[in-house]
Amino acid sequence: MELFSTLTLFGLSIVILAVVVKVIYVFAKSKTPEKSQLTFSVSSKLVEAEEANSEVKSKAEDILEYFDELELTKRIYKLLVLEKIYQQQGLTVGDFAKKLGVQARIVTQILDKLYGHTFKELTNMYRVEYAKERIEEGYLDLYTLDALGKEAGFSSRTTFFNVFKKEIGICPSEYWKNYLAEAA
Repeated sequence: MELFSTLTLFGLSIVILAVVVKVIYVFAKSKTPEKSQLTFSVSSKLVEAEEANSEVKSKAEDILEYFDELELTKRIYKLLVLEKIYQQQGLTVGDFAKKLGVQARIVTQILDKLYGHTFKELTNMYRVEYAKERIEEGYLDLYTLDALGKEAGFSSRTTFFNVFKKEIGICPSEYWKNYLAEAA
């Protein structure tokens, strides 16, 4: 009888062990989709976080680029308006860029973006504006149109007259005559 009870106890232990193993297996299998779901969820959150980080970096780069452009714009203003660099005859975009400490293509892009003009167009506009101001100050009472053109930065009388007429609609001598007639 003792043998029977030992076998029964052993058999019962095996059955209990089998049931426990089966329960663990079923439980583990039922959790696998949740693990997959959890892994997928974590992965998608990581991707979202990386995308957000990338977007923040991109916006930070845009802000830095904006401030770089703003700083460059201030330096362009200083050279054109305060230092009147356009008065240098033969001034090129390369010379201008060198003064700014940047590449010529960057100057070209900024001028186009800010003013919608090329470097040559912009310098000529400033030169013509300068010539108009000098005419209105009485410059031609003492000096010639050739001298005014050179002082404004034009390399020749012809260029001065052509650009002035293109910008204002009349040549410098006509502008002077009209100004004198209006002032009288």
